[in-house]
Amino acid sequence: METESKSKFTELPMETQEILKNIDFPVKRHDIIEQARKSEATPDILRELGMLPDRQYNSAEDVAEELHRIYIGTPSKKA
Repeated sequence: METESKSKFTELPMETQEILKNIDFPVKRHDIIEQARKSEATPDILRELGMLPDRQYNSAEDVAEELHRIYIGTPSKKA
């Protein structure tokens, strides 16, 4: 399971990976966006991070998982 999370992290754009590497977790969405602004992130990266649900994130992998859900979606469960 952990390997799966790390692979999602490495699928993120390099700019996003660098931003997340410079954050002391746990953080809220606002803190991630603030760090991205300080890092002079591109508008596309700021927009993507702005789509994160407003909750606490415990690691860069946690953020990557959420971004993956936003873009790919979660598979529906069949009964």
